[in-house]
Amino acid sequence: MRRPSKHAHRSERRVVAAIVALALGLAAVGCGTSRLGSSPPPTSTPATGVSFPPRSPVDSALGVSATPVVPLVTYATSTFEGSPVESYVPPDPVGVVYFFHGSGGAVDFVDKVETVDVVNELVRRGYGVVATQSTNRSTKQWDVDDPSMSTNADLARIDALRRHVIATTPVTPSTPTYGIGMSNGSAFCALWAAASTKAGVHIAAVGLYMAGPTRAVARIGGLRVPTFMVVGVNDTRTNPAKEKADLAAIAAAGVATELEQVPERPVTSARYLRVPGITTATADAIVAAYRRAGVIDESGQLIVTLPRITAQGPTDPLPSVTLPAGLSPSQRQAVNNETLATIGEHQFNAEFRLQNATFFDQHAD
Repeated sequence: MRRPSKHAHRSERRVVAAIVALALGLAAVGCGTSRLGSSPPPTSTPATGVSFPPRSPVDSALGVSATPVVPLVTYATSTFEGSPVESYVPPDPVGVVYFFHGSGGAVDFVDKVETVDVVNELVRRGYGVVATQSTNRSTKQWDVDDPSMSTNADLARIDALRRHVIATTPVTPSTPTYGIGMSNGSAFCALWAAASTKAGVHIAAVGLYMAGPTRAVARIGGLRVPTFMVVGVNDTRTNPAKEKADLAAIAAAGVATELEQVPERPVTSARYLRVPGITTATADAIVAAYRRAGVIDESGQLIVTLPRITAQGPTDPLPSVTLPAGLSPSQRQAVNNETLATIGEHQFNAEFRLQNATFFDQHAD
């Protein structure tokens, strides 16, 4: 008897993955409407056959869980054309997602609390993950102005990395390829998807967080890839209205889109429990520090006007806050990130990780 091809197996697994993802998504959405402390859904087993612990329940007041966010998988670390790479590829991935950091960032974007939460959802569903960093290590930004796959060093290297991943992992040419970017990385993700499409490389869908396509994308015909977009209601670095208009233009071209907006939420101690190593007492002390600095009131509501962030100005829109002394440098950065995410500022946020993953599930071909 002739054995089914690997491609046939992969197609079958995608169907199973979509069914599992839908069921898991419905379960997770259901727990998202309850308060912290409700029972988590059963342990999930994605189409790859790998079992993971149950999802942490979502606190509806936060939009995310209030438990430490730790990676479900260990990344393989390597270098490619002189740049570090962190990746995870399951035995038979339903897709592979490339992550692109924002201005000033690096490959460790995929190690941050909110990004890890998004990655965890993707790997539960059978996706592989690949991350590297921009060629420019001075400004630490991706080149979002040159649409050429040959003269834009970032586009050329990411395309070469994509081919390298296909050559050295279970990813095949038919495995759906996706991208997720934050800020400058979001603009680059849009350019990468548009330039790749023009070059004949199929990009299944992208997730754009806090930035839309640049004019370089328009010069090569626009972004014609299913696009999931997240904006922040209080974003002071980029322009949510412009990003919404960008998404509307993509939709007007007949391309599938989805828009989600991060709201402003009260600053409460539960949010900081997402940072590994932070105790309830420390989380309470963090909130007290913001209150003493005049940033929030007794209920956690923001009571300062956020200044506009610019490339030449401050990188943090909040006044100086004296955080608890026992925090490590990485925890201090994570606390700042969680605060900005809570108030709907310019910060990567995992609140819509289920929606993003489901959008990718729906656009696998």
